[in-house]
Amino acid sequence: MNDREMKELLELTRDNNKLLRKMRRHAIFGNVTRLIYWAVIFGVPVILYYYFIQPHLGGLIDTYDGIKGGAESIQNLGNKADGIGGLLDQFGIGR
Repeated sequence: MNDREMKELLELTRDNNKLLRKMRRHAIFGNVTRLIYWAVIFGVPVILYYYFIQPHLGGLIDTYDGIKGGAESIQNLGNKADGIGGLLDQFGIGR
């Protein structure tokens, strides 16, 4: 190899090194961006549920349980009334 070929090879090697460094930098930046993207995709719904939906949903569930308990107590009153009516019929009262 002569001196001219060596300088050309050195210049090509330096250009190649610059390109490889840029490619590596862009690959790292792309991976970090992709990580942030997926963290937002999976993290935002969890945060929204925890801070905004859960308090309202908890109140709604408590209201539903209260209504359900009230309906059960009314049904139990009806069953007790049937039991009292059966007792009155057994003794012949109220006919």
